[in-house]
Amino acid sequence: LTYLQMMGYDMAWASFNVVEVMVCPRFGLKRMGYLAASQSFNEGTDVLMLATNLMRKDLSSKNMYDAGMALNCISNVCTPDLARDLAADVVSMLSNSKPYLRKRAVLALYRIFLNFPDALRPAFPRLRERLQDQNASVVCAAVCVLCELARKNPKNYLPLASVFFDLLNATTYNNWMLIKVIKLFGVLTPLEPRLARLLVQPMHDLMTSTPATSLLYECIQTCIAGLSAHLPTMKLCIQKLRAFIEDPDPNLKYLGLSALHNIMKIHPRAVAEHGDVVLHCLEDDDATIRGRALDLLAGIVSKKNIRDVVARLTLIINRIDGPFRDDILAKIVDLCHANQYAHVLDFEWYLSVLTDLSRVQGTRRGGLLATQFLDVALRVRDVRGFAARVMVSFLRDPRYYINPTEGGVCEILDAAVWVLAEYYRDTAIECDPLQVLELMLQPRVAQLPARIQATFMHNALKFFSKMVAGEAAVKPEEDEEDEDEEEDEEEEKEEPV
Repeated sequence: LTYLQMMGYDMAWASFNVVEVMVCPRFGLKRMGYLAASQSFNEGTDVLMLATNLMRKDLSSKNMYDAGMALNCISNVCTPDLARDLAADVVSMLSNSKPYLRKRAVLALYRIFLNFPDALRPAFPRLRERLQDQNASVVCAAVCVLCELARKNPKNYLPLASVFFDLLNATTYNNWMLIKVIKLFGVLTPLEPRLARLLVQPMHDLMTSTPATSLLYECIQTCIAGLSAHLPTMKLCIQKLRAFIEDPDPNLKYLGLSALHNIMKIHPRAVAEHGDVVLHCLEDDDATIRGRALDLLAGIVSKKNIRDVVARLTLIINRIDGPFRDDILAKIVDLCHANQYAHVLDFEWYLSVLTDLSRVQGTRRGGLLATQFLDVALRVRDVRGFAARVMVSFLRDPRYYINPTEGGVCEILDAAVWVLAEYYRDTAIECDPLQVLELMLQPRVAQLPARIQATFMHNALKFFSKMVAGEAAVKPEEDEEDEDEEEDEEEEKEEPV
């Protein structure tokens, strides 16, 4: 039945038979009964109440393996009632003479605390004593339990900081236990800044000496959480993370990018020196790695290198396919638009970049590009002439009328006609205004979505009204002649057709 249960078949109907096998005095049969109970019992199992006294009896057995099986079963099927009834028996086993049972009792207490929190306060002093146990496996088990408990309420475990600090400096324990201790300090240091000063040297020594990648990564994570104000330590972390990113293992590469992203939240410019490896990760086969690298671009771009970064991203767009291409396009816009265009010094260059992006095949970011064209035209008066020439080229290009869909590149035409109609007198349009009007009224407009057609009609009327009123593409200089001469000149002008 235990084999069939592992294959997915229910054996809840045999729960009473499982208890019968658990009662058997022979160790081999008892072990099979406890295994079946660990796999099949849950909070809704009625016969679990019958097993309480059996487990209490086995906990006091002279055979330590019988007691070990009972502790293992408690860890797997613990319920609030079972935790309340057996908490005292498990706590008493913390002082057992056998390290095997002390270790299992410590681990079983974690499930008891989760199901019966009232047992934590009276059991805590005994659990704290196990941190100084003579057996390393018992100490490791106690550290694991306290580490998990501290994640739920770390403030209650600050008094144990001195004990954990001694464990961190000890050289007799394995890397796994050190990882747990370091994780615990990562939770405690944000609550007690004085701990950060004590941890600087141990963290530095571990990061520079350990060959274990897992331990190194946990040291970096703890430094990010509690030692972020210590710049030499953060520089060392960034230096170590470069080795993670350059590693061929995709798991380590992803972890390195994730940690670097956490550092960037605290020190935005700290990742700038790793721009080359981050850009290289954008062409990785793993989609998660590409996504993490894309998030790091915000910490790399500056006024000096934005052109080079955008040029590199544009090349990547032309070499890849799929939805990630649109993600890079949106990131280029975000980088240039960040902090009110803080990195953009030449808006004609930016409009040229937007124009190149609008020609990316199959993009679904037409609305985003259209918004940027409008925003730049509204904000920067000096580039309106250049913007108008770009808008005319959009109206002439047939590729913007092919397969028009919501969110496609046809959205750019919506911005094009608005810019031409709104800033007609502020821009120097090289072509004949009548030709521009004909482009606004060309038959291909009927293929566009209804909303964009409405924009075309509205702005065509606006453009026509300004044209017939005699407004030129470039605003004329004011004539200094008197009003009488101006009236005579207006009378001599021909009426527009």
